[in-house]
Amino acid sequence: MVVDQNASIAGAEGGCQAECGTAAGMAAGALVELAGGTPAMVGNATALSIKNLLGLVCDPVAGLVEVPCVKRNGFAVVEAMLAADMTLAGIQSVIPVDEVIEAMNHIGRALPKSLRETSEGGVDWL
Repeated sequence: MVVDQNASIAGAEGGCQAECGTAAGMAAGALVELAGGTPAMVGNATALSIKNLLGLVCDPVAGLVEVPCVKRNGFAVVEAMLAADMTLAGIQSVIPVDEVIEAMNHIGRALPKSLRETSEGGVDWL
C-alpha cells in the first residue's frame, strides 16, 4: 500500500520495477518479519530489494506480460531472500526505504512509454 500510494505497482505506469520490484521488496520485508526482525529491519530489507531492481523495464513479448514477468518474479524471489539475509546479518541500506520508493516513482515516470507495459520496446523490440 505504501508503494502504491507513493509510486506505482503497475508496469504500465512504472515499468517492471514497479511490479517485480515491489513484489520483491514485499517478500524481503516479510521474510525479515518472519525471522523476528524489527520494523526498521523490515524497511531496510525492502529498501535493499527495491534498489536492486530500480530501472527494470517492462518488455512483454507479443503483448504477454507472462513473458518475461513470470521468470523475473522467480529471479526476484532469490534477490528478496538475499536482501533479507543481508539485513538479518546487519547490512543496512544507506538510503531509507521511503526515499527508495520516491526514487522508484521518479525513475518510473522518466521511463519512456515504450519501456513500460506496451510491447513497444525491450527484448521484443527488434
